[in-house]
Formats: sequence, C-alpha cells, structure tokens
Amino acid sequence: MTQDFPHDVQDEINKRLTLNLIIQGAAQHAFLTSHYIVRDELNAIDGKLIRLYDQVALAGFVQYWRDEFVLVHGWPDRFWRRATRPNHPFSKHTLLSRHGLSLAQASKKRAFERCRIKGVTRIPMYFTWQFLTRIVRTAIRERKHRHALAELGKIATQRVWNIPHEKLDGVIQKSVRFGNPRTPTNFRAAHLRSGTVGFGGVLGESQNLRVVARGWLWPILSHELVKGTVELICMHGLNQLSDATYRRVVNVADRMEYEPWMLQTGAELWRQLLVLLPVHRTVSEMVMHIARLPAKALEQLMLAVLEDQDLAKRLLMEIATEDEDQN
Repeated sequence: MTQDFPHDVQDEINKRLTLNLIIQGAAQHAFLTSHYIVRDELNAIDGKLIRLYDQVALAGFVQYWRDEFVLVHGWPDRFWRRATRPNHPFSKHTLLSRHGLSLAQASKKRAFERCRIKGVTRIPMYFTWQFLTRIVRTAIRERKHRHALAELGKIATQRVWNIPHEKLDGVIQKSVRFGNPRTPTNFRAAHLRSGTVGFGGVLGESQNLRVVARGWLWPILSHELVKGTVELICMHGLNQLSDATYRRVVNVADRMEYEPWMLQTGAELWRQLLVLLPVHRTVSEMVMHIARLPAKALEQLMLAVLEDQDLAKRLLMEIATEDEDQN
C-alpha cells in the first residue's frame, strides 16, 4: 500500500514526479536523436558512428520491453494497467494513473517501427546478442576519440539547451558513478544499479552548480548531459520548499526503480510537449517556467498536453507572454 501524505506534500510529490517525466523524456529524446545535431562532426571522426549510435540508442530503449528487463521488472503493459490500484506507486499521480499505459504503448509502437528502419532486430535472445555486439563495436570505434567525442556531447547539449560550456563536465568512461548515489532499497533497484552504464546529475553549491555526466558510449553521455541539464533547470521549481519537505518529496519521488517507467512514458510526453512550445521562446526558458508552476497548475498543463492540445497551447503561450511582460 502506498503511503498517505498531507495533501500539500502529496501535491509536491506529484509535481516532482511530473518534472522527472520531463527530465527523463528530454534525456531519452537526446539519447535517440542528439547525434544528428553534430552529424557532420561525428562523420569527420568516423563515418560509421551515426549508424552505430542509431542502433545502440534504439536498442537501449527497446530493451524495456524485452528479455532481461521483463524477467526482472515484469511486463510494462501489466504494470501500467494496474496504475489506478491503491498499492501502485503512481496511483495518486493523475497523469500517470490515467495516461501511463497509453504513453508507454505509444513509445513502444514508435520505437518498434524505427527498428525496421534502423536494422534493429526484435527477435528474443537475438535482440540481446545484437545489442551487446553493437555496444562492443561502438566502444572499439570510440576508443581513440573519447576526448573529442565528449566535447561534441557538450556542444550538442549547448546547442539545444543554451547552457554555458563551463557548466558541463562530461566524460566517456567505464567508471560512471560519482557523488553520493542513492542506495538501492529493493532487488529491482539493485538490478538497475548493477547494470548502470551512465550517470548524470547536478553537483556543487549555490552559484557554482554544474552538470556532471559519465557514460560508456557517446549516446549515453549525451543522455546524461541532457538529464543533468534539465534537472538543473527544473531545480527552479523546487527551490521554494523547506529543506525538510524537499527531502521528503525527493525520497518518495526519486527512486531508482522508477526510472525505466519514467523513460517509457516520459519519452512520449516530451515528444508531445515539444511540438506545442511557443517557437519564439527557447526550450530551456519554457522548461524553466513550466517547472516554476504551482503543483496543480503544472498538473493542469500536462494533462492538457495529452487531452486538449488547444488548451495546452493557450496555457503555454500565457506562460511565455507572462514572462515577457515581467521582463
């Protein structure tokens, strides 16, 4: 049974879960596409990297509906169909309990369609063999270019998110953990931790915050750089909480075992939000102001993104216009 919290605390927990959806969705979008932002530069390093990145990134997403993940964590459709039950971790989150299944299914459909285009098999067991083979091939081709590739990861992140270069610390390497990562609290979280191939987040204090990312391969590094960058932006939405409430909210919402479910649903939510953002404002500006919305206003906006896009466009335009008036 999920724990009961006072309404104001539950609202903040729900807000954090929604921000996590945005963070993971943006990161997953980068994982699948950011190599095209620096395509010319990557081709100058090695003309075969783009194809390998396509396949590694797509298989890395498809794995959440295949083989080992399903054996350990269960069928995603079954997980999401139970989202309205009281003991489900997202039962009190209106967006996820109402739309989690459709978002995950849309992500799966889109990813499976890309498999045919990108040459990624969906055959059980052979999928895992192909995935691991592509990882090894990619690592071999990257070996002599890791520093240059890490710089390209920062450049790709800068071009989309307008974050200063000096705030980005990204390295391609096998040792990816840093800071004080959370200790797994159950078997599923421990399984995810044991297979960690990338880690990203925000380190530092006050004005010295920076995004730190580590990844085995370039697409993973790009994913973690974007995840850390959007996390930094979304911190604007939680800085009004007391320290005690912040810790309480994060302890409930930021659980390692939630990450695959956030990636499944967040990818599609981000795709639908992205096309609705006002074109005259940068993505980073809009995400910052979305993160600053009160919990209920954020819930209304994100539900509108999925249920009433005309309303969502109006709400987003109001956010953009209100900020212009203040400036």
